[in-house]
Amino acid sequence: MSMMGDHGGPVTSDQEQQKCLDEASTSVKRNAFFMKKALDDDNLREALRYSAAMLGELRTSQLTPQKYFELYMQTFTELQHLEMFFKEEHKKGRQYADLYELVQHAGYVLPRMYLLCTVGSCYIRSKETAAKDILKDLVELCKGVQHPTRGLFLRSYLCQVSRGLLPDVGSEYEGAGGDISDAVDFLLVNFTEMNKLWVRMQHQGSNRDRERRERERQQLADLVGRNLTYTSQLDGLDYKLYQGVVLPRVMEQIVQCKDHIAQQYLMQCIIQGFPDEFHVSTLDVLLGALPELQGSVKVHVILASMLDRLASYATTDESVLELYSKADAFNKLSAAATAVAQQHSEMPAADVASIYIALLGFTGKVYPNKLDYTDKVLTECYQALRARQLSSDSQAEKQIVSLLSIPLNTYDAVTVLGLHNYPSVLSLLSPPTCKQMAVTIVQSILKASTLVGSESKVEMLFDFIAPLVKDVPGALDGTDEEDFAEEQNLVARMVHQLRSDDPDEHFQILKIARKHFSLGGARRVRHTLPPLAFSALQLVRTMKKKQRTDQAAETSCKTVLQFVHGIVAPLADVPVAELALQLYLQAAHSASEIARLEMIAYEFMEQAFILYEEAIPDSKAQVTALQSIVGTLHRCRIFTPENRDVLVHKATGYSAKLLKKADQCRAVCTCSHLFWQEEEASQPDSDFAEPSTTSTTETNDVQPRVHDADNVLSCLKRALKIANAAQQQLAVALKASDTSPAFLYVEILNQYLYYFEKGLPNITPSVMQSLLELAANEVSSESCKQDERLQKIYSNTLEHIRAQQGGEGEVAQRYEAINL
Repeated sequence: MSMMGDHGGPVTSDQEQQKCLDEASTSVKRNAFFMKKALDDDNLREALRYSAAMLGELRTSQLTPQKYFELYMQTFTELQHLEMFFKEEHKKGRQYADLYELVQHAGYVLPRMYLLCTVGSCYIRSKETAAKDILKDLVELCKGVQHPTRGLFLRSYLCQVSRGLLPDVGSEYEGAGGDISDAVDFLLVNFTEMNKLWVRMQHQGSNRDRERRERERQQLADLVGRNLTYTSQLDGLDYKLYQGVVLPRVMEQIVQCKDHIAQQYLMQCIIQGFPDEFHVSTLDVLLGALPELQGSVKVHVILASMLDRLASYATTDESVLELYSKADAFNKLSAAATAVAQQHSEMPAADVASIYIALLGFTGKVYPNKLDYTDKVLTECYQALRARQLSSDSQAEKQIVSLLSIPLNTYDAVTVLGLHNYPSVLSLLSPPTCKQMAVTIVQSILKASTLVGSESKVEMLFDFIAPLVKDVPGALDGTDEEDFAEEQNLVARMVHQLRSDDPDEHFQILKIARKHFSLGGARRVRHTLPPLAFSALQLVRTMKKKQRTDQAAETSCKTVLQFVHGIVAPLADVPVAELALQLYLQAAHSASEIARLEMIAYEFMEQAFILYEEAIPDSKAQVTALQSIVGTLHRCRIFTPENRDVLVHKATGYSAKLLKKADQCRAVCTCSHLFWQEEEASQPDSDFAEPSTTSTTETNDVQPRVHDADNVLSCLKRALKIANAAQQQLAVALKASDTSPAFLYVEILNQYLYYFEKGLPNITPSVMQSLLELAANEVSSESCKQDERLQKIYSNTLEHIRAQQGGEGEVAQRYEAINL
């Protein structure tokens, strides 16, 4: 046997711990070897002597619980051989009663008890005596070991070997061996004694070792809880037995032990171990114990765990909801949460919030149709938190954000924001966290596609998301440009959820949104005003449709378009002139093709030209803007010839003033389409072809499509002149392949082909033939042969001509005169 004895505390260093364990393990192996040798020789007394010596190693006080467990498992494995020998002895005619008495001659109480438990389990299986008597005898005899660690492992061994031997309902040991009450009594007595040993560990040794003792106790917690686990698994445990015997005895032990570690763990054992239906019917007992727990117990964790468990139970069966209503579960849980928050004034705000998070989650799952319950939880949460200091408590604010997000996941955002006490809880947050919550609200609206369709609801929504739409002191601290843009994009997407089926109310909603967005400053309006403009233009389309069905609204299309003008104008000063120009063009098209308001459409085009002249100096941006202007003007058919000539003249004039010759050439080619309008393949605005007569500024007739072949040819000839001028510059500098005159000639050729197919009388086969020869000459030059992109474009053009020549119809006849 090793030199380890009963006295002295655990050695501290890992090396010493391992050394002690190795010595004890070696002794166990040696004695186990001689024990098994004696068993093989059928020498029972020698076997018992060596087994007692082996078990004597468990008397050590020098190992930590973790190392002691390793030693315990080693001896536990060796005891299996002894148990098998006892069974063999019984088969040979030896009575278990004799063996039960024989092992009690062991010198030390700890080895004696392990041997008694081993023989006792065999004794019960033999049914030579009542199981309840052996169990009661063993559980009482184990009181002889009062050392906490040794006693806990001994009783754990007793609990383990007796599992399956209890006189449970339906068990083979029920009847003469006892009943379910005896099984419950055995487990509860063992639990009580183990808990006492476990708590006693806290009061041994000096205060400086307190943290170490607490860690060791945490390692041993499962040994104590195993009794409650086995109790909950008894087939005969019904509600009556649980409510009348098990719960009172367990709760008495929890409250009376006055130990925060034990109370914390054992309350969790009850909540997680026993059936949920038992908890619902015994809520008063469980909740009544909370105020009696030690002040250092994390009551919020216990209560939150109970709420989560009950909430999950509610989703299993609809009949559970009736059980909750009958037990008045919500009011009891709500009262308990309030009592805990009031009683523990020192409890951190984050912990208080966690209680109400669990309560709110429970409410949403169990009572989804009772918004007043949700509002009541928010009220109680606000009252509990406002007395606590939340400034600089980031953890508390994080919990409050989680709390406020729960209803958004259960109900639509508009309903949640309408709760009376939602803004009260929100007011507890700091400006940066308020902005985070505002983002969550907007995301909830977008995720659920919630429509905000009344003026009052829109005003309420903007009050909640104010940190996103205007400057709030402290809200922008630490926000980088990328995050800011992402937030504003969320708000921009939300704009399309602000609408009503009633056009008049929809227009009022847009006006409210504009009022709030105008407070956001230049940094925000570039993100928020464009979607507002598009939403207004969509309203114009809706109103025009209603006019056609005699459901005209009080608000006119003219008023909405004037509203759009007021939205776009500030963007030119931000400055985001390119964006403002595109919006003016969109509005011009809507005014022309949907609302049929010529003068308003002309005003929008005029503003677009002004922006082009005054606010877009960059040459690349000018090219893009001019293409958009020409495209919009090409699609607008409301303008009278006089007004259209002014606009077209402006556009063609700007084309000739572009900086680069290549840009000039392409722009002039594009402008040629202003003089030739074809029927569009699809006309989405055809529903609005009929004119309106709601304003004296409206034009009643859609203008005929422009077919001016002379001006088309004039534009194309001017493009050729510009390309020729670009060719003359080639000797000076050639910056990029796409500025090569050869590219320009091929592009002009394609423009000619387009009009040739349309049948313009002044674009004859001879004109086309001359242009083909010019393009071929340019493309075949040495400088262009190596340009794969140019050669590909040119070959595709020739392939198109061949395909047309091989076709049928009028177009094919025109192409027959062209010689490739």
